[in-house]
Amino acid sequence: MATGIVSRALNEAGARTASTLLFAFACALYACLLVASCLKAVCHPAAIGSELTDPTRVFGHFTFVAASGVLATRLGHGPARGAAYVLLALAGVAWVVLAGCLTRLPRTAARDADGTWFLATVGLQSLVLCLTSLPPRHVLVPSALVLWWCGVLLYAMTATVLGRRLLRRPPEPARCTPAYWVAMGAVAISTLAGTQLHDHEASLPHALRGTLGLAVIVLWSWATVLIPPLLATGCWRHLHHRVPLTYEPALWCVVFPVGMYATATARVTTTLSPHAPSVAVHLLAWVAAAVWLTVQGHAVAARRPVRP
Repeated sequence: MATGIVSRALNEAGARTASTLLFAFACALYACLLVASCLKAVCHPAAIGSELTDPTRVFGHFTFVAASGVLATRLGHGPARGAAYVLLALAGVAWVVLAGCLTRLPRTAARDADGTWFLATVGLQSLVLCLTSLPPRHVLVPSALVLWWCGVLLYAMTATVLGRRLLRRPPEPARCTPAYWVAMGAVAISTLAGTQLHDHEASLPHALRGTLGLAVIVLWSWATVLIPPLLATGCWRHLHHRVPLTYEPALWCVVFPVGMYATATARVTTTLSPHAPSVAVHLLAWVAAAVWLTVQGHAVAARRPVRP
């Protein structure tokens, strides 16, 4: 998921070779994870069932939806369009199944709400990216518009639940994990999906065309506003409270939002301000690549055996 969107960010910035290499790596990773997930479901169905009923773990499965959607969006513009339709179908079915699991969670689950809850929005908006990238667009785009507004509403609902939880029970420094960056990533992917809808405004109701452009600007602005407090929280956690900065899988929750913000910014610039300077677009893309390299390096180092 994170690797795929950083690849697209580099592509938007014109770094075609780096983008292609990273996209190939993303496809290979996706294939390996898909096989591993299928084996886990077959060999350990009880473990999967337990995760799908656990409020602290079920939202993590929406990363499969998002990863499928991000790859399908890129494949939809090339000769592998058939694979894109397959990934879209997988992502759609998975999102519906996972959404059904969410409806069975107890109300007390909101007490443990964190940034991973925004992954449901990320997954839904990734479906919008697919629908606006594949033909027949005159059929798929209206459906994408409905899903996009549902995703925006879902984000608002999730933000309300999480905001209430943070006000009532502020998390300890150790629990202020990088997962909260998904709050920004969910807005960024909503922005990106909105720009792709805007590209097909001829297929949209006339009354919604101006509203869509305004909504995209508002969403991008909100994503931008969230970045300083997220950075400040990281400094508060690691510098003030000295929580060790070691590798954890949640660090990929930083890579994805940064890559998605870079891509969304590029698309907002191209779609709504075509004459704006592209310096920021290139800078953000390479910042996303640097973050990806840093986290990937920590992941590789963490897997090295410790010598006695």
